[in-house]
Amino acid sequence: MRTAADQLAELLVNNGFSIITVSNIVNQATRLLDTIFTVLLRSFSYRIAIVPLYGSFKSFIWESITTRILKVLRKKIVIIVHGGSIPDKMKRNPRKYMRTLKMADMVVCPSSFFVTTLQEYGIKSVLIENVVGLKNYDFQDKPSFRPSIFWMRTLEDIYNPEMAIRVGAILAKKYPDFKMVMAGYDRGSLSMVKALATDLNVLDKIEFPGYITNEQKNKYAVDFDIYICTNRIDNAPVSFIEMMAMGLPIVSVNIGGIPHLIRNNENGLLVDLDDDESMANCIISIVEQPLLGKRLVENGLQFSKEFDEQPVLQKWKRVFNVLSS
Repeated sequence: MRTAADQLAELLVNNGFSIITVSNIVNQATRLLDTIFTVLLRSFSYRIAIVPLYGSFKSFIWESITTRILKVLRKKIVIIVHGGSIPDKMKRNPRKYMRTLKMADMVVCPSSFFVTTLQEYGIKSVLIENVVGLKNYDFQDKPSFRPSIFWMRTLEDIYNPEMAIRVGAILAKKYPDFKMVMAGYDRGSLSMVKALATDLNVLDKIEFPGYITNEQKNKYAVDFDIYICTNRIDNAPVSFIEMMAMGLPIVSVNIGGIPHLIRNNENGLLVDLDDDESMANCIISIVEQPLLGKRLVENGLQFSKEFDEQPVLQKWKRVFNVLSS
């Protein structure tokens, strides 16, 4: 699974930067050891360290330990705040995160929501969007939009896949040709989601392909016309930019940093969390008013260009210039 950190490393390597990446090991304890050994044994091979900061308990432990080691080694440290749960966790225990963030020479945030949140705690940060190579996505110029729904996230509670099923059941009553794909790894919710789909008589209308590659995303964007986001927690979802680049209008819940990406009725439509009827009605509006859908798509495509490789690369070059001066 390619993360935002993977994509950033690829961008820098492809543009002439010498990069050491660590680590792609799934087990977190082994990853911590691999990271520590790499940081120490190759300390003469790098001057700047980029540390992604996520919100889960185990991830935060190895990220904070790594940051402390880098500080002892007197490396320039850039922390990228990725964890969507961090703003809520900082409200409960800000000191834990402040200790790590204050060790950074530069804090980078992928959304203005994070920038604003950190400002409240006296942490200055730089906005650099997650890179999305637009050349990897095929734009679909659709004259109209069918009740064919694209949902893509990990199948677990924080991404609220049950809401997608309930919305689908509403649409299925109105449109016999309704269909939906729900793509993503199963992290414990797949059986429950399928049971709900069975209860609501829509299981035969939904495809569960698991994790999908960029190539598969492009193929699904041909057959599925509207993207929905039902997340309980999120701040700067790259999936939004991918869908904009492929020409899919977006209907999303209005939570976290999402309204910093989606301007309601301009480059997407926003509804309240778990408001199944409103989300279904927004989808119906796009299906029955194709000019609305086309306007959302056109504005979304323009917005997505801010995340393309060259604009993001130029921002990172400015960061490296500041840290090298």
